Amino acid sequence: ELRELVMSKVLIVEDEYALAAALATLLRRMGAEPVVAASGQGGLDKLTRGAFDLVLLDIGLPDMSGLRVLEKVRALPVPPPVLVITAHGSLENALEARRLGAQEYFLKPLKIGEIQLAIRALLEAKPEALAEAAAPVVQPAQGTMMIGAAPTMQRCFAIIAQACGSDAAALISGPPGSGKTLAARVIHAHGGRAGQPLRTIECGPASEPLFLPENLGETLSGGVVVLRGVQVLSAGAQKALMEWIDAGHREARLIAISQGDLHECVWQGKFREDLFYQLAVLHVAMPALVDRVSDIPALAAFFLSQAAPDRDLQLAEATSACLLAHEWPGNVRELLNAMHHVAAVCPGTEALPHHLPASVPRLKVAGESATHLDRRLREALESWLDLQMSVPESELPEYEKVLGQVEGMLLAALLRRFDEKPTRLAAAMNMNRATLRKRCRELLGWD
Repeated sequence: ELRELVMSKVLIVEDEYALAAALATLLRRMGAEPVVAASGQGGLDKLTRGAFDLVLLDIGLPDMSGLRVLEKVRALPVPPPVLVITAHGSLENALEARRLGAQEYFLKPLKIGEIQLAIRALLEAKPEALAEAAAPVVQPAQGTMMIGAAPTMQRCFAIIAQACGSDAAALISGPPGSGKTLAARVIHAHGGRAGQPLRTIECGPASEPLFLPENLGETLSGGVVVLRGVQVLSAGAQKALMEWIDAGHREARLIAISQGDLHECVWQGKFREDLFYQLAVLHVAMPALVDRVSDIPALAAFFLSQAAPDRDLQLAEATSACLLAHEWPGNVRELLNAMHHVAAVCPGTEALPHHLPASVPRLKVAGESATHLDRRLREALESWLDLQMSVPESELPEYEKVLGQVEGMLLAALLRRFDEKPTRLAAAMNMNRATLRKRCRELLGWD
């Protein structure tokens, strides 16, 4: 539905021509008047010459950081709401955007339906609601930052930043060792209750008395309460907690941590559906380490520096190859343990493969890491084809359609490595720019 936003004037600060044009087209269809600036200073100049009802702001601008532009926008006498767009989805960027007063934060590639809803909500919101959404995040204590540049982590960072700017209940789910407890500490340290106590309750038989109706008032008396392992709460504890929430108690902010998919527990009848929705107002799904392989080198280097702060301990190339080839069933916690093991057994400054714990397999030849990754890619392709071909032979898709889907995934992955800028991708990989833009339109739905 495209109800017209008559008289709304929107500034788009975006240096990528195709995206700026697509956003301008969307705004015109919505009835708003778009104005485009291709640089940070250009956007600021337009803001000084006229009033705007909304600013769509990219962080990666050619002349200055979009965060610097955001800071200047928020310093205006009557600042318009700001929706931040970025291909650089680090936790620092997400939190800084929230701290500086951005009302919304979107990662590239954009989903037009979602950003359309956000634009409409911001343009139709009352001033007091906008002020609340732009409330600054409290400056945190040190030691609560998370590392990751993989797309799966960028999505997590965006939701974590939203959780830091809200007092709503949050659910953090994921496999063992994926960083769920750290995410909860980040939300507490960067949120509005940072100055209040953080209490963690290990859900299980030993903590059942805390959830008795007569004890809940004391258990959830204030600050931030983390319910770790919430999926094992007994039916009685779930009932008491649901009744406490239904009674309107908000003395404590609840952050629930679930190992695995809590919604699956709902389907299995092991967890109350009404309680699930009360706890999962915001949902952070932490990925397995195997789903963020590109983050392993940075994580390993950070853990090594923590484990051996007094020496410059580096990983040999062959050692890094072993890390990239490992499946990491214990996720980030297993990698942390492995780096502490390396620091303990390596006498010099270069960690070799034999310094790794026995749980991390050694590669026999230099090219085995690439071979291992090729095998995993083939296995993933086979699984994907199984789904595509799970229909009668007469209904199988045409080869060109299947090829287009695979090429679309490849093209999207390449664009992410070049900040969603097709001109950079074309120059770096010797591609015809016109052909690349045509394939982006055909395969990725670009305007």
